Amino acid sequence: MRKVKLRSLAALLVVALALGCWVGAANAGLSEALNQLRASGLDSNTEISQTYVDLSNAPSGTVTSVTYIGASQIRTDNSYTVTSQTYSQAMNRVTSFVFELSNNYRPETSLGLTGIMIPSNPTMTTCIYTYGTLKDQAMYAVVSGLEQCLNSDPIRHSSGSSSSSWVQEYYPETMASKVITSFKIGEATYSTTNALADTTTQITTLAMDVSPYEKDGRSYVPVRFLAYACGVSEDNVQWDEATQTVTIIKDDTTLKLTIGSTILTKNKETIIMDVAPEIIDPGRTMLPARWVSEALGATVTWDEKNNTVTIEILQPEEQSQ
Repeated sequence: MRKVKLRSLAALLVVALALGCWVGAANAGLSEALNQLRASGLDSNTEISQTYVDLSNAPSGTVTSVTYIGASQIRTDNSYTVTSQTYSQAMNRVTSFVFELSNNYRPETSLGLTGIMIPSNPTMTTCIYTYGTLKDQAMYAVVSGLEQCLNSDPIRHSSGSSSSSWVQEYYPETMASKVITSFKIGEATYSTTNALADTTTQITTLAMDVSPYEKDGRSYVPVRFLAYACGVSEDNVQWDEATQTVTIIKDDTTLKLTIGSTILTKNKETIIMDVAPEIIDPGRTMLPARWVSEALGATVTWDEKNNTVTIEILQPEEQSQ
């Protein structure tokens, strides 16, 4: 989905009358931050993050979102499979979900939502904003819950919190940690950000003895550091010198890759990659980041402007405590 700039919209529809007040009155700072964001022409900054959710294909069972977080405008694209529904039905579900989330992220964080219809284009998009101490966690909760939201009945607003709704899974106290690891091409250091469910953010910068590089349109990362970024422990990265094969084990998933081969084995499944692992001096195994990370359940984003590959993975709640 292409970026949607609010200032260039032909028409702006606020979905619910109460919602218009909610966006501005829930936190005066959100309105000011949103005005500054619009004036700058950016999609996110240090104060506010947002996601554009395209609902125009909801009748066909597909919804997409484009999310921007932080001053560096880190972008994540997602696609969701949903039950066939009209735009109005989808908007009603999204509105109720975001509105319910807002009750449990206050007062530290505010969420806002507007609905957009562009007459010159049948695209129907809703923009969701998060502002405050837990803005990144709140945005993550929104994006994580969209598919379940669009496949469930609308949530009835409750004062305080819901006692039985599935939406509880996306409240701050029940959200698992998210680990974000960034590798920059040509640099022998990488950074890991641990966004904890208890609102703490830990950032660590570590060194490698080789640098990631780009080849044939793919980012190559040292196997051990790539595995760590995907939540794999050190003893679950194994190297067989005789067969030149690396084995990566995470929970019930086992990956096998062989130097020079484009075959990636995931348990009993055979996946054909478009590039092959290789060894570089001083004897380090380099793996294609996207193929391996996605096979382990991580989300991979490539920032072409900064030559950076970012890997996001959920860390189970019991491990994050």
